[in-house]
Amino acid sequence: MSFPPQWAVERVVGHGVVRRLEWRDRTGSTNADLSAAATAGEPAGLVIGTDLQTAGRGRRGRSWSESPGRGLALSVLLRPSLPTSRWPLLPLVAGLAVHDAAASVVGAERIGLKWPNDLLLDGTKTSGVLVEALGDAVVVGMGVNVDWRGVDRPADLRATSLAEAVDGDVDRAAVLVELLEALGRWVDLAETDPEAVVPAYVTRCATLGTDVVVHGPSPVTGRAVGLTHEGHLRVRREDGTEVVVSAGDVEHLRPAG
Repeated sequence: MSFPPQWAVERVVGHGVVRRLEWRDRTGSTNADLSAAATAGEPAGLVIGTDLQTAGRGRRGRSWSESPGRGLALSVLLRPSLPTSRWPLLPLVAGLAVHDAAASVVGAERIGLKWPNDLLLDGTKTSGVLVEALGDAVVVGMGVNVDWRGVDRPADLRATSLAEAVDGDVDRAAVLVELLEALGRWVDLAETDPEAVVPAYVTRCATLGTDVVVHGPSPVTGRAVGLTHEGHLRVRREDGTEVVVSAGDVEHLRPAG
């Protein structure tokens, strides 16, 4: 049976942020595919997904690949009505969408967002997002580990999947529908009431109150104490000074206590 099933296509196409859905058996990177389409003038609303992504990209240039049919790898083309000064909210919006999709399977109490948009399930990564701006377009790439039961993975790869969390089957199409519907809701909120995005994100953020290292050109170590209204992370160093981080790879050192 081809993926996604017709019922799922009918649920999402023509609603929210989805104008057209293309699903491919195999591709290098859905973000790269969609970036090329955006550069060629593709209107907002195209979603490209795949059963096997062989050259997916994460933050800081990391590469990764999916096991065929074991997860969701997709990218969504947006042309936001938000002013560009508000675009830093979009990674948070994407994170909120993956949070909602995972919560529909495992419940909200077991998951939290690692700033800006990785999803932690029982403290272990199960979803990631890569948001890229291209002129007046934004490509939102999302990956969700749906069922990694029996899948070999490198010993140093700390990742899990929804099916492992519930110790049972998970309907991949249902997760896809939840993810795209949630993204539509959160994008709509960002465009109509952007001030509401950060407070919603804060209630789901596992990073706040945690000691962290933010890896980047100039690493920052301290306690994550809040977000700015743009969605940037506020980190208080041991000497009491505060740094605002707009981008970086966050490592949780230990929970607050």
